[in-house]
Amino acid sequence: MSDARWLQAHPGQDPVLQADHVVFLPPRPTSVAVISPTGRPCLVDHAPRAQARHYLRECDHGRAEPVDTAWVIQPDGQVFEFNIASWNEQEQTELAPGAVVWAPPRGSRWSRSSSAVLAQFLATQTYDTLVSSFELPLLTRAAPAQPLSVARSQALSANDWGVIGLMQTPTARMAPAGDVRLSFSRVYPYERYNVFVQPFDGLEAGFRYSNVLNRLYGPQELSGNQTYKDKSIDLKVRLLEESAYLPQVALGFVDAGGTGLFSGEYLVGNKRFGAFDWSLGLGWGYLGARGNIRNPFSAISPRFNTRGGMVAMGGTPNTGSFFRGPAALFGGVQYQTPWESLLLKAEYDGNHYQSEPQGNHQVQRSPFNLGLVYRHRPSVDLSLGLQRGNQLMFGLTLHTSVSNMSTPKVSDMATPKVQTVLPSTPVNMTGMAADLQAMSNWGIQRIETHGSVMRVLVESPSGAHWEERIDRMAAVLHQNAPALIDRFELVFTEQGALLSGRSVDRDTWVRQQTSRVPPSAAAPSIEAFAPVSRQADAPAQTTWQPTPAKFGLAVVPSWQQNIGGPDGFFLFRAGVSLPMRLRLSQNTAISGAVSLNLLDNYDNFKYTAPSEMPRVRTHMREYMTTSRVNIPSLQITHFGQASANQFYSMYAGYLESMYAGVGGEWLYRPWHSPFALGVDVNRVQQRSFDQLFGFGRAGSQTGYQVTTGHATAYWDTGWKSTHVRLSAGQYLAGDVGATIDLSRTFVNGVRVGVWATKTNVSARQFGEGSFDKGLYLSIPFDVMTTTRSGNTANLVYSPLTRDGGARLNRDFSLYQATSARSQQDTSHKPASAQPFGR
Repeated sequence: MSDARWLQAHPGQDPVLQADHVVFLPPRPTSVAVISPTGRPCLVDHAPRAQARHYLRECDHGRAEPVDTAWVIQPDGQVFEFNIASWNEQEQTELAPGAVVWAPPRGSRWSRSSSAVLAQFLATQTYDTLVSSFELPLLTRAAPAQPLSVARSQALSANDWGVIGLMQTPTARMAPAGDVRLSFSRVYPYERYNVFVQPFDGLEAGFRYSNVLNRLYGPQELSGNQTYKDKSIDLKVRLLEESAYLPQVALGFVDAGGTGLFSGEYLVGNKRFGAFDWSLGLGWGYLGARGNIRNPFSAISPRFNTRGGMVAMGGTPNTGSFFRGPAALFGGVQYQTPWESLLLKAEYDGNHYQSEPQGNHQVQRSPFNLGLVYRHRPSVDLSLGLQRGNQLMFGLTLHTSVSNMSTPKVSDMATPKVQTVLPSTPVNMTGMAADLQAMSNWGIQRIETHGSVMRVLVESPSGAHWEERIDRMAAVLHQNAPALIDRFELVFTEQGALLSGRSVDRDTWVRQQTSRVPPSAAAPSIEAFAPVSRQADAPAQTTWQPTPAKFGLAVVPSWQQNIGGPDGFFLFRAGVSLPMRLRLSQNTAISGAVSLNLLDNYDNFKYTAPSEMPRVRTHMREYMTTSRVNIPSLQITHFGQASANQFYSMYAGYLESMYAGVGGEWLYRPWHSPFALGVDVNRVQQRSFDQLFGFGRAGSQTGYQVTTGHATAYWDTGWKSTHVRLSAGQYLAGDVGATIDLSRTFVNGVRVGVWATKTNVSARQFGEGSFDKGLYLSIPFDVMTTTRSGNTANLVYSPLTRDGGARLNRDFSLYQATSARSQQDTSHKPASAQPFGR
């Protein structure tokens, strides 16, 4: 970049020049080069708004053989990969003068990976050098004629059921990984409230509440006029990605883990032709009720002609009904209009609505449904349609990509500008410690010097984006540390236990911050280390150490809810909580909280679910309504490090809102290892319903005591940041079994996961739901707020609260407390702005 004003406005791109540097200002080109597989370049005059496909067209490139993908090398060295064919076209950026386009035809032997390598090599060449290196005659062309059409990525939208689709029918399309959708649709007599997430590119999952407007939930004396609610879980898996000649294919399950009222399965394919996206599928169950085609599986066995009934208890997949009963073809088309905000949809419905659950049959005047989607904002879709030939449909979808969530930290202090000149004035250690804390929002426990090494001990580090914080702390240390210091070490601790560390080579780090370092000379300036290996150093000189605060108190909002109950679909309680902590020693503390309920609608909360087990959780109503003021927890905890890789804790008191007792935990967690193993054992007694002091007012559970504990294995698989946690042991009701937790963490630290628990309790004894299960979404405040924070928003959904598979909700977990030992959990970064292409 040779624009002085631009460099002034972007100091991070303005390197510090050394005495031996040479500044070369190449002439600014006025054309774009298109390189063919034969090696013959074609130069096309640059045109505003022109994209790769326009330049290819001017050079007749791709006319004999179609081109699916083009690599664009911009003059600043950035490389973009764009899909440009009618079946995979995506949004693109315009090319700058001096850009180079490499686009091998579909039938060439150039693989995607080899083309990407070539594009990276071309990015190291100047435009003039590249063009003059070809011996073949250059082809020259005039600029593409105006006006120029703009390439668009395929638009995706949810159907009435919340999955990516048309209206009543699903498609094989998938949103990008990290997409989350909340949607509502209404077509009489159904309203549907859907929550869906895309944990991987080829997997879509979610849950739904269906509101049946002309059926009551239950008896008048219990549910009043509340209409019937049905819970369901859906899943869609991509089997085949679309290519130039083959469609995208997906297999899906509707209401696979609910009561089965609306259950169905489908196999569907999609093929795109420019602005039109066509789908054709085969459905069973609710999706195939029309029965317009013979069930293909009946050729295997006549038993596939008959579909079983619903699962009465819910929660258990009714595999005995999968792909059975009537089958029907369905399909349709989506048209992306020239107006970017408008999509048109048409479909043929595989359901004739004469076999509706609960005898709720509907008149269908036409099997064809018509609709439109208006994208009011990038994250807001409004849907309108005509279905069954006689019913209007309205829908609203809110969608976002949690994997791309990021918020500029405009409320934090700016990072100090890095200078090459070392400080010569004495260090103000108190001021430097305050700046370190302000840069990271971490507590500074102590600052030491070991000869030429300055070591900073950080207490209880938290938050998602560690690398960003470490860079900011390095800037403060470099700004203040004496010239004799050539290395900074950050040691992360938890209540005296040494967890992990980062070593910063001062000279290398400064060089990378102030100059352009060629890849051949690049060396890591910040390296991770296990701090226990550094304890053989010479005795440290403590240069700064504060007096630790003994007592801490905060005021935070509190929230509790209950969804889907017979006496109210949505019950809530909002209030404030006062968490507090009294530090007795470096590794022993008393912690607790006092909560005050300010607003609720619990006057309607009158139903206590039936149970054939000890009521370890189903007295939830009593615990939530007995007292407005309560003490959800109050306990003493001792935390320690038994060896380099072993940690332990002991605790006693009111451990959670329903239980008090004593317990201990042990964890083996090697530094930066993908594996960890832990054991916890607890002896607890059920607390009184008011959640104050005492045990004598817990109804039928008064005096109930139990020993509960688990052995837990943790595994970071290394595949797409997927984490597995498997626990086995005894639960609060005395049942024995195991819990599996699967989660995926995105680059920015957002995590989505599911869990399921199965014990030696039968589905009948467990009750509705059959076994404990749920899903969760954890969003660090780092991605949501304008200041760096260690807090996390945890959104948890469990269809039902039952007594089987219930675990103790402990506040302090060794695995969470030692997260600094995880390589993955300390490497998250803020999501960058959405780039074009790949």
